[in-house]
Formats: sequence, C-alpha cells, structure tokens
Amino acid sequence: MERMEIASPFPGAEAFLADRASSTQEEAKRLAASGCAPGSLVAANEQSAGRGRFPERGWESEYGKNLLVTVYLCPRAGRPRAALPIRVGLALCEAIEDYASKIGGAFASPPRLKWPNDLMLGDRKAAGILCETGPAGVFAGVGLNCNQMRFPPLLEGKATSLAPELGQEVDRWAILELFLARLSADLGAGPASDDDDGDWRRAAMERLWRRGEAVSFLPGMAAKSRGVLPLRGILEGLDEGGSVLIRAAGEEAARAYAAGELTAAPPAYKVKP
Repeated sequence: MERMEIASPFPGAEAFLADRASSTQEEAKRLAASGCAPGSLVAANEQSAGRGRFPERGWESEYGKNLLVTVYLCPRAGRPRAALPIRVGLALCEAIEDYASKIGGAFASPPRLKWPNDLMLGDRKAAGILCETGPAGVFAGVGLNCNQMRFPPLLEGKATSLAPELGQEVDRWAILELFLARLSADLGAGPASDDDDGDWRRAAMERLWRRGEAVSFLPGMAAKSRGVLPLRGILEGLDEGGSVLIRAAGEEAARAYAAGELTAAPPAYKVKP
C-alpha cells in the first residue's frame, strides 16, 4: 500500500491506497491494529473479495473506476448500531450532492437511502455500505460507483454510477474528501447526543427510499429461520435506533424491524391509509 495525500478533518488520520486488495475492510482492521488514529482509511483500485451485507453477496467493481474505501472510526461511533449504516449513507448522500454542486451538475432525482445500507439514484443502486463494529472500533466501508459505465448482466437496469447520472467523469478522490468532511461532522465525535439525535433521523427520513409508499419486506435471518413470510405494508420511517418502521396491511400502528430486506411492492399492491 502507498500513502495518499487526502485532506482529512480527522486529527492524525492516515490514508493509504492499495492497488489491489482482498477487502478494504480487512486492510483497515490491520491498519487499526497497528495503532493508526481514528479517521484513517484504506482505499483500493480493485478488490478480489469485496463483500456486501451478506457473505454470499460480493461487490463487483471495474478496476480504477469506483470509490472503494473503508474508514476506521472510534468505537463510540457504533452506537446505536442499527443506525450506523444509515448515518454513513446520509454522509455519502450529502457528499455526492456537495460534489455535484461543486462541478455545476445535478442529479435527475436526489440521492436516497434504501434501508439499511444502500444509496439509490432513482430506483438504481449507486452505492453499498458495510459497517462492522468491534472492540477496536467501527469500520465503515463504502463501495460507490463513480465512473463505471457497464455492469454485469444481473445488474443491468438495477445499478448505476455517478458519471452517467451527472453526464461527465467524476473525481473519486474529491468525493472521498467531501465524504470524510460529512462523516466527521456527523460521526467523528462518536454517537449522537440527545440534542442532535433528532437531526440525523429527520435528515435520513427525508431521504428514505420509498418512504410513505407500499413495500415488500423480508424480516431478518432470525425471523426467516422461524418460517416468517415476507410482509407488505407502508414504509413509515425510522425509529431512534435506526430500525425501519413498517405498517402492515390491516394494522393501525407500524412495527420496528432491526434487520431484513426491503424491496418495492408490486405496482398493483396498495395499503389503505
């Protein structure tokens, strides 16, 4: 790995670029174990074992085209744990909007947060977020499609990147600097206080993909193992801990779910208000 000259708001933080890495998450963990300061990061031009939220889901990326990075944060940043991917995603949404404004561009539709860990442009995925916590700290991994123009057949129509959305090639390192600034402002000092807890939640709900619309929801692995079937309902928002709130058909109040898989409901499906 080689050192990178990246402007960072994190005191004493270091930045490294790996030409090829198995996973920026694993490289960042080694970095933290070596004693690097919170805010330090590892980026890569290519990953051989990039992964998503589930082990069977890899993250495919063209060499040198996209932003693949993991930022090491202090342990306090991981509370509440369920809210962490949303808060990292919120910082990423704000950063790419900052970048678009900086270059005089604009998105056809504003960046949205698909609970729990995706960034959407329209109904296409532009980024995935992987957050892991442990005694050493928090590792916030981001895979942001920047300049990739083609995707594997299974992702055609489902994925997008910033360059076609903005109509020009983008500078992934400039986006990284803007992301670090937003991340530091929200999570650099640790968890939300009582004063600012409502701020991140309100901001996240304003960007929440499909909020107020009918969705299909498959509860988390624990529920699936008990034979729980997918439910359909209205996505109402987020609770204080970052869990998603869904009001199922026939129910008056929304229920909170800390884990699961969210998709758009079929067009014909509706839930009465």
